[in-house]
Amino acid sequence: MIPSSLSRALIGLFSLTFLLAAHYTWMAPASAPLVQGKVNKIQIAHGHKFPAGEEAIVAAQVRAFAVSPGGKRTELKAVAAGKVVALDYTPGEAGTHALGFVQDRGVSSRTPGGVKKGGRDVNPNATQASRIIRTAVGYASTGKVDPSGKALGMEFEIVPQVSGGTITLQLLRTGKPLPGVAIGLLVNGSEEPNELGKTDAQGRLVYRPGAAVKPPVLFIADFSEPAQKGAAYDSTNLSTSLYLGW
Repeated sequence: MIPSSLSRALIGLFSLTFLLAAHYTWMAPASAPLVQGKVNKIQIAHGHKFPAGEEAIVAAQVRAFAVSPGGKRTELKAVAAGKVVALDYTPGEAGTHALGFVQDRGVSSRTPGGVKKGGRDVNPNATQASRIIRTAVGYASTGKVDPSGKALGMEFEIVPQVSGGTITLQLLRTGKPLPGVAIGLLVNGSEEPNELGKTDAQGRLVYRPGAAVKPPVLFIADFSEPAQKGAAYDSTNLSTSLYLGW
């Protein structure tokens, strides 16, 4: 049995390693600004050199949606399209629209024979079993991007509030502030994120982009937590991104 203190330390180390080394996934308009009343292309991209996508994630695992400035939620159909996953969205209102997706990758086990689908219930020789969830939020507008500052209700998300030259980010886990988690920043051409710091007791981190930082940018965060007692896996590993312009 691993002591709880060591378990938490290992989870924190895993989260930091994942943040620094992994590919990342984001959701964004294919072109800006959005055109009201017309079909606009939205893309989910995955890679390690923002904002160029390198490969499409599994479209069948994606639940995607858009929320209008007035609060209307529209479910979007995800379709693999070369190196990205493509979605069509027709905004009925002028203003800033929130885009979101959840990709539930299910449970996978690391075994002596390699990584296999399913948890310890179907892979009793697993050395590690994890549930993997990806989420992303992006903002697109018919004019200037002005985020609402409202959460979209996902398992894991970064909520932005923009005021003047300051961006306040709040990291939420099932709607509750998540403290002590690193948030990374990627700008055009980035291959590795620049860690901005860790969230405070309210799950917040304040970022003030300098004049050299040109939008759009991507904020990313990763978190791993132990599974509930009796689960067929050891941990839930979550990653999220926020695509933002100003």
